[in-house]
Order: sequence, then C-alpha cells, then structure tokens
Amino acid sequence: MGQMHALVDIPGTPFAVGMARRIVEALLSAWELTEISDDAQLVVTELMGNAIDHAPGAASYELELVRRSDGVCIYLADGSSVRPFIAHLAQESRRGRGMRLVEALSSSWGAEDHHGGKRVWADLLLTTATA
Repeated sequence: MGQMHALVDIPGTPFAVGMARRIVEALLSAWELTEISDDAQLVVTELMGNAIDHAPGAASYELELVRRSDGVCIYLADGSSVRPFIAHLAQESRRGRGMRLVEALSSSWGAEDHHGGKRVWADLLLTTATA
C-alpha cells in the first residue's frame, strides 16, 4: 500500500482527545498499520493534550495522517504559535512528560508554522516496511 492521506477537524470539546485516538485507531487498522497503532494513539493523545493546554478555546484542531509504505506521519495543527519542547523535569513533577513520550515513540518529530498557528508532526515507522 502506497501513500494515503486523511484530514479531520477535531472539535475543541472535552471529547477531543478520545475522538482523536479513535480516529487514529480506525485509520491505522484500515491502512493495515496495527503494528504501530498503540504508539500512534499515545502520540496523538499527547499532541492533542498539548494543543488543548496551550491553544485552549479553539473551535477545532486539524488532525492529519499520512500513510506511507514505511509507517505514518501524524500532524496536529492548532492556533498557538508557541512551539513544543522537551522540558527539563524534576523527578516529582506531575506534568511535562508528553513531548518526551512523543520523542521516544517516533523516529522524528517537529513543528512548523501553519495558518497563524503551528502544526506539530511525528513520524512513526514500521519495524519492517510494507509496499
């Protein structure tokens, strides 16, 4: 299977994180990428949580998935121009580990300007590429 693409607006409601997870799970199942589905769901959970925390009150967030032969790239756009970063944490800190998880689960990640806000992306690779 070659490159495929899905773009979904996630309403800015308390259900946004769960909705994003279910969309990722359904798409990766349809795209036969179940090998990386759990990791992808955790990545989108962290990206969505950050978007809600740092761009609150948005009417919606733009979730995009691009399926390639070697995995998937997850993009999440929000209205904030503040870029995510890997925080230095004290052991007792209860928050701030989200981007560490994204970094650990993805082969690469980053952020880019997007329509006055930003779009954060994370690449997740299959252990064996499929056609």
